[in-house]
Amino acid sequence: TSSYADDTVTINVSGTLTRAPCSLTSSKTLTANFGSIRTDQINTASAVDIPVTLNCPANSSLNVSIKASGVYQSSTTYASTTKANLVYTLTWKSDGTAANVTGTKRNLTNQSGAVNLGLTAKLYAITAQTEGTFTGSSVITLEYL
Repeated sequence: TSSYADDTVTINVSGTLTRAPCSLTSSKTLTANFGSIRTDQINTASAVDIPVTLNCPANSSLNVSIKASGVYQSSTTYASTTKANLVYTLTWKSDGTAANVTGTKRNLTNQSGAVNLGLTAKLYAITAQTEGTFTGSSVITLEYL
C-alpha cells in the first residue's frame, strides 16, 4: 500500500502601484552670477535667470519649496547674502510673484510634460554698500505627490 498527503499552499500577491515622479531636466546646481556691479547701481542691476525645468507624467502633482540660508529681518521674500544689508529676491517666471524663501510649500497640480519652474534673482541694497564680494544660497526642494 502507498500513502500520500494532500496539502495546498496559497500565495497572495499584493502591493501598490504609484505614478512615476517628475524628473529634473535642469542642473542640480545652479548659479546666479551677477558679475561686477557698481555699489550705486545695485538696485537697478538686471535680474538673473535661473532655469529650473522638469519632465512630468500626465496629471502630476508636486510641492515646491525654497529655503534660503538666511533671511533679512524675518522677511519671507528677502534672502540674505554674506554682506550686511545686501539681499536678493527670487521671482517665479511663470506669474511674476515673489517666491517665499522660508521653506513654505507651493503646491502645483495637473502638471504634464515639460514643466518650467524658472526663477529670476534680483539684488537689493537695503543700505549703502561697500566694495567686496558676496555670496548667498537657497535650496529648492521638489516633493512629488
